[in-house]
Amino acid sequence: MNADNLFKQLEPPPGGAERFTRRLDEAAASASPAPRWRTFALAGAACAAVALIVVVVLRRDSDTPAMPPLVADLQPSPEIYNAPAFDRLLGRPAQFTELTVSRNEQSAAVVEVETANAKVRIYQIE
Repeated sequence: MNADNLFKQLEPPPGGAERFTRRLDEAAASASPAPRWRTFALAGAACAAVALIVVVVLRRDSDTPAMPPLVADLQPSPEIYNAPAFDRLLGRPAQFTELTVSRNEQSAAVVEVETANAKVRIYQIE
């Protein structure tokens, strides 16, 4: 294959540039801005309709009266405040209670194993 044939420079058709310029001018003159405004008007109307539907739906939901909160739900029971599990969270000193363990539904003896760290407690079940 000859490389000259691949990259041969072609001449435009006679009067082609003038005809192309005339076609562009005719297309610009015939196009009116009215369809563009109609498109924007339709899009605006569609957005307004969607917004109206959303407002109606949300307003219908807000018209139903909400259940008033129960007083018992707002204030925790006194047993929660007296629970030893919350002593550390509430700033009270820890209460040490006797540890009980049941194995196979029978009470088992528990012996505390001494450790080097006072904060660590290990128990042995006998």
